[in-house]
Amino acid sequence: MKPPDIAIVYEESLPADLFDDVGNSLKEEKLNVVVEVRPISGPYAGLEWFLPTAAMVYIGKSYFDGFLKEAGKDHYNKLKELLSGLTQKTMSIPKIEPIIIASSEGKIRKNNPYSLALSIYAEANDGNKFKLLLPKPNKSTDYTEIIYKFLDFLNDFHNGVKVLEEIGVEEKKHIGRLILVHMNSESRKIEWLDHTSA
Repeated sequence: MKPPDIAIVYEESLPADLFDDVGNSLKEEKLNVVVEVRPISGPYAGLEWFLPTAAMVYIGKSYFDGFLKEAGKDHYNKLKELLSGLTQKTMSIPKIEPIIIASSEGKIRKNNPYSLALSIYAEANDGNKFKLLLPKPNKSTDYTEIIYKFLDFLNDFHNGVKVLEEIGVEEKKHIGRLILVHMNSESRKIEWLDHTSA
């Protein structure tokens, strides 16, 4: 079975119409879009930034390398608009942030700025994937800017304009081929996050 170009996965406690509407709006004849609901997650063990979020969006390399080259910028602009809207609406759902507990003191980051409500994954190359960590809601957070910058980075990356070293990636320091990124609030650029330095 061909992997999806775009996938949206969300926990059953979240409003289905929000995610289904975005999935349906993204569908095109030559684009494989999948929307799936999953049961509410139980306890997880692992590093906080690597845990699955309540909702996830996945963008395959095939979207940038295949579909977008044929479809042009109209769908890309639609993707930007719909994902930024989805992010804003998901982050505004009350009580969506899960409660994190640890088996011993010091295993949880104090004042972790990143949300476990929603994340965006995107296929990179050579089996690597990016995971965009989104900040928890506050008055200064502009999710539209973050989503637009991330999608522009992905487009440049798949067109060979950007390379991993430009966002600070150190090859030996990402886990399981997952490259954590965020938008630096000062530089307003997408940057690699080293989970070992937090």
